[in-house]
Amino acid sequence: MGGAVGHLAHLFDNRDLTFGEIADILTSAASGKLEKVSEKLDGLNLVFSWDVSTDSLKVARNSGNIKSGGLDAESLAAKFEGRGNLSEAFDSAFKVLNGALGSLPQKTKLKVFGPQANRWYSMEIIYAANPNVINYDSNNVVFHGWPVFKVEDGKVEMTDDDMGGVDLLTSYVEKMQNAVEIRGWKVRGPALARMQKLSDDSILNDVLSKIDNELSSVGLDPSSTVRDYIESKIREDVAELNQSPEISDMVVLRCLAEPGSPTLVDIKKKVDKSAYETINEFIKSSPKRLKTYIKPIELAINDFAVELLKGLQSTLIDNTEEEVVRLQGEVSKAISAIESSGDEAAMTILKVQMEKLKSLENITSPVEGVVFIYKGNAYKFTGSFAAANQILGIFKYRR
Repeated sequence: MGGAVGHLAHLFDNRDLTFGEIADILTSAASGKLEKVSEKLDGLNLVFSWDVSTDSLKVARNSGNIKSGGLDAESLAAKFEGRGNLSEAFDSAFKVLNGALGSLPQKTKLKVFGPQANRWYSMEIIYAANPNVINYDSNNVVFHGWPVFKVEDGKVEMTDDDMGGVDLLTSYVEKMQNAVEIRGWKVRGPALARMQKLSDDSILNDVLSKIDNELSSVGLDPSSTVRDYIESKIREDVAELNQSPEISDMVVLRCLAEPGSPTLVDIKKKVDKSAYETINEFIKSSPKRLKTYIKPIELAINDFAVELLKGLQSTLIDNTEEEVVRLQGEVSKAISAIESSGDEAAMTILKVQMEKLKSLENITSPVEGVVFIYKGNAYKFTGSFAAANQILGIFKYRR
């Protein structure tokens, strides 16, 4: 989503998830029974609130903006001044949202937002003149069902929509649309996705088998967490450093890079000078190691997501097939350009992404992915889009 919402997690990103819970999610997905599933949109994110005390719209791009009371139209325009279509997208969206929310009854504003912008909601700006990867047909302001930011005693807390604010806003969509004065813009509730049951049980069985095999290889079971899995992989490599159990534990914790883990200074105080440089280099390489450790799980879930999202229709695109053909063509051109470039770094990235994409025929939907809620947290399945996006970005953004 970007903006204040930040990175939406894949299943393997949450180290607290057990593999039993992951299996539960995958099984629910294969049965078409995920909760609160919405289309993940390829647009621009803003969070917004309404200050009833001043009867004015406030928006934010980060938690700092929220904490300071948000941005008005002038502040938002200044933030993106001189950036062409991007400036137009944010300026127009502010005007659309201002007119739409301004049409709501005061008691509704108070219930949804609180008296002084106490609750903030997420939305996606879709501006057809400023596409990212997917070309949408129209300009839209789309409310997201998650998350909500609660402001209390000067603190900003991300939470779920326990007050039903998004549902209430959505019930007023028609009234808000009638108040929009800029032609060509629509106000929408969450872009709900209709997930179908997978017709082939082997798809689910295959991903669960791959995950079970990985767990067995390190002596773990479904009750183990993603953290347990990663840690077991790190310990295998740390053992080759031939250090004491105390130092090995410190190195493992440092590589995990979680709050409260030992610092390099802490470790340096404990080890011989002759061994420190080797340990230091090992720790520096840990981000790359972590990606390698989780890769089998990532690829298994990615392959499942590709099948899960096959042919999924976008709520904001009229001709799905036409957009799929265009996306396939763009990715094909990017692949050809990379292969003929002689750029080894680009070729390395391409190889990694093709492990996920496998074939252009796997681009079957103009949908970035889906977002769903599990035990109060939001996760995403992105399928072939993630790899296609990376390939297209290699030259566009000099990745």
